[in-house]
Amino acid sequence: MKNSDTTLTLLQITAALSALLGVLQTVLGFGWVSMPGWHGTLGNVTFVVALLAAVFAFLWMRRSANKGLFMHAAGMAVLALVQIALGEMEIREVHMATGVLFLLGSVALATLAFRKPGRALADQPNDPARLR
Repeated sequence: MKNSDTTLTLLQITAALSALLGVLQTVLGFGWVSMPGWHGTLGNVTFVVALLAAVFAFLWMRRSANKGLFMHAAGMAVLALVQIALGEMEIREVHMATGVLFLLGSVALATLAFRKPGRALADQPNDPARLR
């Protein structure tokens, strides 16, 4: 049965957008496409989107008890903030390595949000053993 909760849908959209922005950041950061000034601006946008994904993952955790998805989303938001700080401090090598980690993590978050989001607790059957 497909879960059609609005919070889950928003989580999936923001997680997918975060992954797409991570790919775009990688392309711009490594200089494969030259668009001066866009890398930093999109980095800030990526942080906001990752933060929104963490908020929606928190709301989804409250409905589904899926703490792993929330922790992953929160970790991606923190990693995006660290990325901004490293970029501003111009610590290039660490910034690039952390950027690759953000790319992998954000793609994994989007995949998890679509494939294993869990179900809302109200939709789950009542198990008497769970109530003890």
